[in-house]
Amino acid sequence: MSMIKLADNFYVGPQIEIDDLEDFQTAGIKTVICFRPDGEGQDQTKFAHVAEEAKELKVNAHYLPIILGQISDEQVVEFGNILQDSPVPIFAYCRSGARATMLWALNRAQAGKPVDEILGAAKIAGYDLTAMAPRLSQK
Repeated sequence: MSMIKLADNFYVGPQIEIDDLEDFQTAGIKTVICFRPDGEGQDQTKFAHVAEEAKELKVNAHYLPIILGQISDEQVVEFGNILQDSPVPIFAYCRSGARATMLWALNRAQAGKPVDEILGAAKIAGYDLTAMAPRLSQK
C-alpha cells in the first residue's frame, strides 16, 4: 500500500488491491476514490470488487473514471462534491496517483488556492504539475 499525503486528510496513490482496503481501514481512511476506468490495464482490480470489499469494511467508495489528459470541468465539480460529502481522511487512486493529484490540484485552484502553493504541494508529493499551471490559473 502506497499513500502519499497531499493535504490534511487527503492522500493519493497507485492502483490498489483488495487486501489494501484492510490496511486503509487500519490507517483510518474513511473514503476511497477511484479515478481509473475499469479495463484500462490488465493488472487492475475492477472497481466493483473494491466497492464490495470497502462496503464490508465500512469504507466509502466512489468511482469517477478519468481518461488521462481529458479531465473536464464537470469532473472537477463532481470530485469537489465527493470531497465535500465524504468522511475524511480520503485516499484517491489511479494507475500511478498522477490523475488523482491533477484532480486535487484543479479542485484546489477552483477553490481559489494559490497556484504556486498547489504546484509546491504536488511537487513535494512527487508529482510535477508545472504543465498544468495555465489551466490552474484559469480557475
